[in-house]
Formats: sequence, structure tokens, C-alpha cells
Amino acid sequence: MSGHGLPSQLRVIDSHTIGEPTRVVIDESFGAGLDLGTGTVRERRDRFRERYDHVRSALVGDPRGAVAMVGVILVPPADPMCRVGAFYVNRVGYLDMCGHATIGLAVTLGSLGRIEPGSFRLETPAGVVGVTWHGGGDASFEGVPPRRIHRGLRISCDDGSDVSGDVATSGLWFSICRDHGLPVEPAAIPALTARAWSIRRALEARGITGDGGETIDHVMLLGPPAEAGHDGRAFVLCPDGAFDRSPCGTGTSALVGCLFEDGMLEEGRTWRQESVLGGVYEASMRREGSMLIPTVRGRAWIAAETTLHFAADDPYRTGLGNF
Repeated sequence: MSGHGLPSQLRVIDSHTIGEPTRVVIDESFGAGLDLGTGTVRERRDRFRERYDHVRSALVGDPRGAVAMVGVILVPPADPMCRVGAFYVNRVGYLDMCGHATIGLAVTLGSLGRIEPGSFRLETPAGVVGVTWHGGGDASFEGVPPRRIHRGLRISCDDGSDVSGDVATSGLWFSICRDHGLPVEPAAIPALTARAWSIRRALEARGITGDGGETIDHVMLLGPPAEAGHDGRAFVLCPDGAFDRSPCGTGTSALVGCLFEDGMLEEGRTWRQESVLGGVYEASMRREGSMLIPTVRGRAWIAAETTLHFAADDPYRTGLGNF
């Protein structure tokens, strides 16, 4: 590997979790071979961002990546209780946690024979996450304990709408809104996207952030379920401007935390959350001492086993940039 961290070839496995794409770098020496120093996965992710951001854009950006793709880079865990360490990248930056990619990672590792059906601990930049591969394409994860810092926050948007919602996290920060006034269905995706962007801009204009100053960079617009036996439906706008094809695992974790606090979801009951496209996650909440632990279960499918090539004379060796 060159000092720039980008080899001439890189093996990856692509999967999708109910439509949302994940790309796992499976060259075992790749993450371990980068000059990331020591420390937690979060600390090494931050050094990757400083030194190798071009590798991120080469991996998941055009012309090799896809809209909405999240890349997973495996590194040795610092926590001795964890079997795997990983951090997440997308077209525009970095995610502390990603539910759909964690499900995709578990199914990918299972397909490679690197794990057996059962549970393991995963060190992420957001903290330690419990993951279970149930076999085949079925996996679940225990999210970071959810936390809400605003409930029923009123927001006036630059598109003339007035909405209210919660600001909560379960590894990523979300604005969660019910009274946005739009149907959560595929035909409304352009309008939902525009409304979600207006909410994000309004939050930024008012200086509303996570309690550590983080940008509220995901917007979840809720609606009623389309199918009997399901509980809710969501459109989620991600930081790169793409919508989440899945119901959003981390967003669902934050949502069930809010529902539990509001008395709308009992401990242990399953909440079936649809995506705007109709795919379903099953989520539940349990107490562990003073903490709330959400569990989200879904399915992923292997889409491709690929060797990416990065020729030295390729003008787009490190991607086309964030268009």
C-alpha cells in the first residue's frame, strides 16, 4: 500500500439492507495497514479523516460508488471485549453509527465465514454496539442508548411551513417530525426531500445542535403505515442529500426511544417501521439498569463481490468529488 493509503486494487463486498447500499472493505490488511496510530476506533477514524479522506471519496463516491452508499472500513478494535472494529463513510463525510450498514456488515461477515450465527460486540465511533447475525440475510443490532434533547420543538421553515418535532440521537442526530403535512409515499419523495431540507436549514439558522454542538444532519418525517400489522412509516433525509431506502436503523433506534419515553411503546413490544419504499425493520426497547437499549432487526442481501481498481494514471482515481 502506498503512503497515500490507496492501493492499486481493493476487494469489497456490496450488499443492500432493504434497498440501502453498503460497501464493506474485506481486505483484512487494509484498515490495519493504514497509519492511524493507536486509540479507540473513533480516534483512528478521525485520523483517517485527516490523512486519507481521498480514500473515502475513492471508495464510495462517483464513479465507483452509488448514491446513498455507506462504506465500512474494518480496523482492529481497541476494546478487548469487542470482536470487530469499524467506522462508516459516505459520499460527503463520516457517520458515527449506521444501522443499515451494521446489518449489512454482519451479513457480509457471515457470508465470508468470518463469524458464526450468534452475537458479537462491535466497536464504532459512537460506542460499542451489540450485533447478532441470525444466519442468512437476517441480522440485528442493539443501538447506542437513545437520548432526546428537544420535545415538540416548533420550527418555522423557509418554505413557509411551520412544523414541530423532537431532536434525538442514538448514535446520529435526528430531527423527528410528524406534522410536516405530506404523504410518506414514493410519489412524494421530491416534496419530502424539499421539506426535510427546509427543516434542516431552519435548525441550522436557529443554531439548534446536538448537545455537543453536532449538526442535526438527519431529518425523519413520519407517517402512518401502509400495511396492516405495521406501526409507522418514515422518510429519512441523510447528510449527502439522498433519502434512506431502508427505514433507517439508527433513526428507528432514536424514534423508539422517544416513543418509549412518551408511553407509546411498552418495553419488549415490537415496533414495525416501514421505509418510504415499504421495507420493514422490527424494533424494540428494553431497560438495562438506568439505560434504554433499542434493538433493530432487518435483512440484507449480498449484491456483488468486487475488486475496485485505482490505476495510477486514472484522473478520477480518488473520485469525482461531491457533486
